[in-house]
Amino acid sequence: MDNKIVEAAVKLLSVRAYSRYELQQKLLKQSYDQLPVNKALDYVTERGYLNDAALCNALLARYAETGRYSLKEIFIKLRHKGLPATLIKDKLAGWDEDFEYQTAYKLALKHTHGDKQADRQKVTRRLAAKGFKAATINRVLEQLR
Repeated sequence: MDNKIVEAAVKLLSVRAYSRYELQQKLLKQSYDQLPVNKALDYVTERGYLNDAALCNALLARYAETGRYSLKEIFIKLRHKGLPATLIKDKLAGWDEDFEYQTAYKLALKHTHGDKQADRQKVTRRLAAKGFKAATINRVLEQLR
């Protein structure tokens, strides 16, 4: 195993957490070969420096805390980070529709200003664009009446 690659990986991970895919891409851009990079990634994973599940949990907590994202949007953001779809689906399986409703309702309140009909259309467009389910949007609109 090439210690230079391991050192480069550890240095990158000391700054922030990366998914395995992100770290692999960073190391490959530094002109390292694929096989040694994979061995280095296995090495740092075995030692607990690289953990996709922990990163997924941390990002989920951060996105949920902001209260700005639908479950679909969270899934897409995590996929862009290079996290495996199966891991994300497993983590999101415990999330209920009430979480999504509460998030959608808070966002809807930010976009209502007085004109009921215009507000309904604006809220519907905004929530649909953010990936909320139609049932959730309808529930929010009923609550806003």
